[in-house]
Amino acid sequence: MHALVIGLGVSGKAAALLLKQKGYAVTGVDAKPKEIEGIRVLPEGAVQDVKDFDLIVLSPGIAIAHPLYLAAKQENKNIVGEAQLAFRYLDQCAVGITGTNGKTTVTLLVEHVLKASGRKAKAVGNVGLALCDYAMHPDPEEILVVELSSFQLETMEGPFFDAVVVLNITPDHLDRHVSMAEYAAAKMQIGRCRKAGAPLYIHSKIAAEWGVSGDRFDLAYILPVGYRQWGKHDLENAQAAWVLCEEIGISREEFIAAADSFEKPHHRIAFVKNIEGVSYYDDSKGTNLDAVIQAVSMMEGPVILIAGGVDKGASYVPWKECFRGRVKGIIAIGQAAEKIQRELCDEFIVEIVDSLAAAVEKAEQKGNPGDVVLLSPGCSSYDMFRDYAHRGEEFQRCVNNIEEKRRIEK
Repeated sequence: MHALVIGLGVSGKAAALLLKQKGYAVTGVDAKPKEIEGIRVLPEGAVQDVKDFDLIVLSPGIAIAHPLYLAAKQENKNIVGEAQLAFRYLDQCAVGITGTNGKTTVTLLVEHVLKASGRKAKAVGNVGLALCDYAMHPDPEEILVVELSSFQLETMEGPFFDAVVVLNITPDHLDRHVSMAEYAAAKMQIGRCRKAGAPLYIHSKIAAEWGVSGDRFDLAYILPVGYRQWGKHDLENAQAAWVLCEEIGISREEFIAAADSFEKPHHRIAFVKNIEGVSYYDDSKGTNLDAVIQAVSMMEGPVILIAGGVDKGASYVPWKECFRGRVKGIIAIGQAAEKIQRELCDEFIVEIVDSLAAAVEKAEQKGNPGDVVLLSPGCSSYDMFRDYAHRGEEFQRCVNNIEEKRRIEK
């Protein structure tokens, strides 16, 4: 049997190695080919004809408009995405989580609660291990907590999950999906990946907006009064985690005890430090419009916002309503900087700088006691950084340099 893997990023490489393990002869194509032991790797464009392949695997980073995918469709080839391929070799309890914002937090919270309650659990998919990596050495006793992106879901269908949840759907990835309707449809594809009788949990607001039926959830009634200081978004995340955990058999008492010791993922509205009255927050994982709105809404004090990176195709105009009375200035970086300035400069001072270090330096100059400097880019990081974590680490390094510089000056 001969398989073709289109795209050899983290997930694509894992798919290729899994197929090799299962006895396939594997060819992989990638725009930046790197040698993979036992895999025939070719540059983009080197494969024109898919007729000789028994299986076509599409990596999540490759759009369904790719010529090889379209050729495979034309030839009625057996086509799967990386996540769906993995589930050919997995047979255990699994829950699926998707949404524009909060899915990593919910995924890790569910994993944390299950482990704290004595269950074996593993977070995989769009966070942690790629599913195909996991499928090479699975533990059938582990409950899989699977974070899924729209890229993974748009080609995925099958009876994989014992319960699924859709957290929210707001503008994102419109540089790849041609419309919000297409993006929403990709997210809702998770409903077609359930085992027979498995529930689909969906926030009431999303169900009404997109006309989707399912078991609806709202705010976190499960949490005691002491948790009510959490932001609305965190409460909704907790509620989503609870409905999944309850489905698996976790009691209310177990959930509350475990949630109390949970630490949110790094680079998500994370306090860095206060320097002479100015607070610095790292929200590098805020890579879409709604994430930035949530982060700005949670800040206490005037905000100096650092935003920008790789534009995802949506307008920044929706930021205006939230920013009024909250944001005192915007420092724009990366490929999206000019678009951010063009769309917001009629109401806000938007300054463009050429690096994150320069942005932090300018924010320091503009900040007064009581202000907040917030890195919440609303964009992908790949124009200037390896990923959002690299961007967040660089931001924290720059902030720490401020403190060190001031210490030396004194």
